[in-house]
Amino acid sequence: MTRRMFFVSLAALSAATAAFAAPPRPIGDSRFLASVPAPGYPEGIAIHGNRVYVSGPAAFNVPGAPSIWVYDKNTNALVETIEVQGFGSPVFGVSCIAFGDGEKLYVAAEGVGIVEVNVATRAQRLYAGGFQFVGGSQYQSGPAMLLNDLAFDKRGYLYVTDSFQAAIWRVPPGGGAPVLWYHSSLVDGVFGPNGVRVDAKSEKLYFDVTLVPGGFDQNGPINSTGAVYTLPLIDSPTDSDLQLFHAYPTESGGLYGSAGPDGVAFGKSGNLYVALAGTSQISVLSPSGQEIARFSGPAATSDPNQPLTWQNPANIAIDNSGKRLLVTNHASLVSNPVFAIFDVYVDDHEGKLW
Repeated sequence: MTRRMFFVSLAALSAATAAFAAPPRPIGDSRFLASVPAPGYPEGIAIHGNRVYVSGPAAFNVPGAPSIWVYDKNTNALVETIEVQGFGSPVFGVSCIAFGDGEKLYVAAEGVGIVEVNVATRAQRLYAGGFQFVGGSQYQSGPAMLLNDLAFDKRGYLYVTDSFQAAIWRVPPGGGAPVLWYHSSLVDGVFGPNGVRVDAKSEKLYFDVTLVPGGFDQNGPINSTGAVYTLPLIDSPTDSDLQLFHAYPTESGGLYGSAGPDGVAFGKSGNLYVALAGTSQISVLSPSGQEIARFSGPAATSDPNQPLTWQNPANIAIDNSGKRLLVTNHASLVSNPVFAIFDVYVDDHEGKLW
């Protein structure tokens, strides 16, 4: 080896070592990724390959097409918009989404049911319809139901939370008529069962209840709380099977005093990440149910003087390549909403399922 080659090699090694030793982003660091077009109110988010899928509007009586917005994960550019079909019924809104096998994305379409979208061919079909009124929440005077979040277990059953009826539905593998899987006053609330995920062993269903009031006054519910629960993945769970995983206390500044837990996602670490729509934060729960961190934003933008304020984050997807959370800025409870997607660095991967 010549002297020149030696120094060139040494310089290359030093550069490689420096790059390897470069510190990662700080835990909790947040960055703006992309805006969400009208009608806004983004809710669900899912990653498939190099694409990020975002659903909305998750709001009633908002003009505009119910849509799946498709982004390039590497450039954050909006590359396509898929309009969700109603199959003869009006789609009043679109809440959450989840991937099943292969290229099939499942969408909670309000007023219709669960719509299957093949993201390769763009073909759509009604996967599950006929969700029924089952006796609703004692707190509700509005819509009979609100199909919210959805998650598959390893057998192919799909679980769908119904926030206005204190209920969780189960759809058989391959689709068809939904079955009322769990319905109880124990999870009743102004906004009941919401975010839902299945654990890594496909033994338990984790779901949160967003808003349970301690009472009412002239302004609405007061002294509200939220909580995360588990149910075993059996055919017919009862109230005796319900277990409290974590309770969020009454919090000043929250939604009627509640942190307002919304979407959830499991990390490979076993931690459960919970979007807190009420306080506009992200909560991190350990495998034992203890809150071990809470992130509050804002998200950095290209203008350091105008960061993106977190506004009622709704749902979370974990990007393995970046070890980060991708989060929808739902922005439904603020006067100047900014509909967007942001990320949060957590140094964690997605919890692999079975």
